Amino acid sequence: MNFLLYILFELLKVLIPLFPLRFIQKIARLKGKLFYYILPIRKNTAISNLKLAFPEKKDDEIKNIVKGCYVNVLTVIAEFFFLRKLSADQLRKMLRVENIGLMQEKLKHGKGLIMISGHFGNWELTAYGVSKIYDIPVNVIVKEQTNKRVNEGINEIRTSGGNRMIDMRNSLREILTAIKNNGVVAMLGDQSAPKENIKVKFFLDGVPTYEGTARIAIKTGAEVLFGVSTRNSDGTYSLKFHEIDTSMYKESTEENVKALTQAHVDLLVEYIKLRPDHWLWFHRRFKNV
Repeated sequence: MNFLLYILFELLKVLIPLFPLRFIQKIARLKGKLFYYILPIRKNTAISNLKLAFPEKKDDEIKNIVKGCYVNVLTVIAEFFFLRKLSADQLRKMLRVENIGLMQEKLKHGKGLIMISGHFGNWELTAYGVSKIYDIPVNVIVKEQTNKRVNEGINEIRTSGGNRMIDMRNSLREILTAIKNNGVVAMLGDQSAPKENIKVKFFLDGVPTYEGTARIAIKTGAEVLFGVSTRNSDGTYSLKFHEIDTSMYKESTEENVKALTQAHVDLLVEYIKLRPDHWLWFHRRFKNV
């Protein structure tokens, strides 16, 4: 099975860049809708999650959001294999960053920068594009894939734009070193966390949430920005950074860690409410509630 997945990965890596980007995006939209009916992987999980998060929505609304989720995931995958073909100028047209100056200004302070994001819009394009367009290398915290060959192939594409991958299992020392050197560290903070983690409100009360971003920010004094990309009707993306003020959190108390974690979770929730089809509802986010 691992070998077959590797062969599929290699085929997609070669074939997808042969076609125009707009064509690939259209095919991804079509296949996303077909997946809902023909290959409904984790469809029930997505429906269950959405009903918990949006109890006021009717079944038809939920189903339409799930269809959009399949489209989003297939689009992310298709565009991922296209990334290396795009020049910095092409990426600049595809990813419109509203306030890159905020990121650049924070780095001038010399305290390091933590970028917190989520599985929303095209998270792969966001990290890759910012690095290649603005020549700002990012240390991205990633979860290693079980298929080692596929994992190496994914990271080869991710790093081709100038970024560096850090395995989340052994990441603390490398994160602290990057911040000490005034580097940028990017994390996705929206995956399901063990019950022992800080509990915040993520649609539901008491949802365990990874607290590493908050603890590291308080420990190091690094600046913190939140940002996710939103897909436009023409296939481009818009990205806006939001500053999270950490100046009030001087000590690493449970109260401070929870408050800072809640701050970036609240921003993600705002975006999800606006574009619920953009988030990865297939993940069992509420399993430890």
